[in-house]
Amino acid sequence: MSEAVITEVKDALKGMETKFNTAMSGLDAFKSEIAPKLGKMDAFDEAKFNKVSETIASAVEESQKLTGKLKAAEDAFETKHKLLEAELNGVKTALNRPAAGGSNDSDKEAKAQHKKLFNQFARSKKSNQQDFHEFIEASDAPAEVKALSVGSDPDGGYLVMPEFGGIIQTKVFETSPIRQLASVVNISTDAYEYVLDNGEADGEWVGETTAPTTETTPQFGKKSIVVHELAAKPKATQKMIDDGIVDIEAWLAGKVADIFARKEATAFVSGNGVGKPRGILSYAAGTDITQEQIEQVVTGSASTFTYDGMVDLQNALKEPYQANASFLYKRATNAALLKIKDLEGRPIFNMTYDKNAGLRPTLLGQTAYFANDMPAIASNALAMAYGDIKAGYQIVDRIGIRVLRDPYTNKPFVIYYTTKRVGGGVINHEALKLGKIST
Repeated sequence: MSEAVITEVKDALKGMETKFNTAMSGLDAFKSEIAPKLGKMDAFDEAKFNKVSETIASAVEESQKLTGKLKAAEDAFETKHKLLEAELNGVKTALNRPAAGGSNDSDKEAKAQHKKLFNQFARSKKSNQQDFHEFIEASDAPAEVKALSVGSDPDGGYLVMPEFGGIIQTKVFETSPIRQLASVVNISTDAYEYVLDNGEADGEWVGETTAPTTETTPQFGKKSIVVHELAAKPKATQKMIDDGIVDIEAWLAGKVADIFARKEATAFVSGNGVGKPRGILSYAAGTDITQEQIEQVVTGSASTFTYDGMVDLQNALKEPYQANASFLYKRATNAALLKIKDLEGRPIFNMTYDKNAGLRPTLLGQTAYFANDMPAIASNALAMAYGDIKAGYQIVDRIGIRVLRDPYTNKPFVIYYTTKRVGGGVINHEALKLGKIST
């Protein structure tokens, strides 16, 4: 309440008090004037006079009560006025203090002390969930901060902290599911050798007394898949490892494992075999499996796949491999395939629903897998593979991911020397076919 309002209320009370005193004086004069005449009144007039007197007395009593209430209100206003004056003086005193975070030495020391206290609090590991203000109370009191503001760290911004979730949102990379589809074997040496049975015996029809002349005996061949080494060397400071909001070592291990998986998947598709596994697309075109050739079926168009070309690709594979065969192509290629329409404008291919696997793309009745490492549709590109990948491609693991933790070589960094030895190659060339966009 303002000072002007309080003054106005006081003036009103004084006016009412003056009017009341004037009324009381008039009543006393009336009594003095009427007293000599009371003896001349009859009973009726006396009763009327007594009634008027009682009414006046009641009015006087009510007026006295009102005066008391007004007096109490005046006292309350006076008390409130004094409290407001005291509060206003306190605000003026606070505003007249020098601002926190100024340029003088004491302000700089206070700011540094505040920052130091918060850093200590942020790095302390308390099992009882200690609050910051409890930490401050248990520490040396910092310099007074006049006003709290989120925009200034020392003036309260430290107290408004973001809440960290338990999950780091990580960028997702697409890869190729070759390891999921191929054969995988673990070995204890640096190469995997396998025997080739690509020959065949010969036979002929003979009569009852005719001796056979065929003496062809099948022969064996031998090939080997050499393992190669993947390596990474991430590093982090010991302080980061100790104080990070997540398990830094586990996070680094996950990132390295992810890049290793994508690197080897790329090699299984297109690797040249030099220092890395040899991929499906690196073999020469042809049908002579003794020369490690893989048949390439041309689609008939230089800009996309055609229905006829895919039918030719599927039927180039021998029947024993058809039961376990699947298509392999880039996700973007799938969009182009679903847009292929018949002469009536209806899509030729669709997606089937598997209650166990959800929506699964199929092509010509066979399962299709998206392989990000397969080439995009372009002239002369090997943009599709079809066949029994498990029978055709062999992955060789020498040892899983191995991590050597080195805190000494490059202090204060801890180096995680991570390696994996893996190889891969086609072992059955007739089990795979490649779809090629026309030149």
